[in-house]
Amino acid sequence: MRRIGLCISLLVTVLVMSACESEGEAQMFADCDQKTVKQTAAKPMSSKKKQDFQALASDRQLAIVFSSMIQVSEAFDYGIGNPEYFVRSSMTEEEADIAKENLESIKLENKSLKKQNSEAVALLQKTRNQDMSRIEIQQLTENRAAFFETADNMIKLIGQVTPKNAKKTRQQLDQLKKQYTQYSAESVKIMNSIVRKQKADKASFERHLEALLQKQPGQQVRSELY
Repeated sequence: MRRIGLCISLLVTVLVMSACESEGEAQMFADCDQKTVKQTAAKPMSSKKKQDFQALASDRQLAIVFSSMIQVSEAFDYGIGNPEYFVRSSMTEEEADIAKENLESIKLENKSLKKQNSEAVALLQKTRNQDMSRIEIQQLTENRAAFFETADNMIKLIGQVTPKNAKKTRQQLDQLKKQYTQYSAESVKIMNSIVRKQKADKASFERHLEALLQKQPGQQVRSELY
């Protein structure tokens, strides 16, 4: 099946601005970060595990949190992008059915993905220098809420598409797609602002983030955060 992403490249390109010097270095960071993530992987977090996370340098804390958020965004990019691709101004009943069928995956994952994002936000509020970025953390929280609201509206529209309303649905999707892309771009800017405000080592943050994303391409880390 063709996989169409709405703006995954925007997220990854802007956040991961410098590559690791070698595959070996990427693997080293990935192994180290995954060990850390797993050490914080219990529900609820014990005092010991909270201390373990809070003892990390800011660059590693933020890489763990933002890698989870990026994976959520990736899932929505593909989960909505696939069915959205099939929506045309003029459609047959069969084409409308295909669009709806391609929507099933994101509809099933919607709740768990939002939970993963909420857990990442909660972890962000436990970062060692969170006091230095309170405003930005609130901005990111609001941004993600707007992102999910837009995504839900797109899902609802696609789920109701018919040959009769296809033209109007396509027009509405085009408008929502602009909003979706805007919120994604804004989230990247806010994440980068948090990295600066928390005085994290930017180069180290980028290496840890890229290593985590390479370690688990397309996989969720929700269950490993707590």
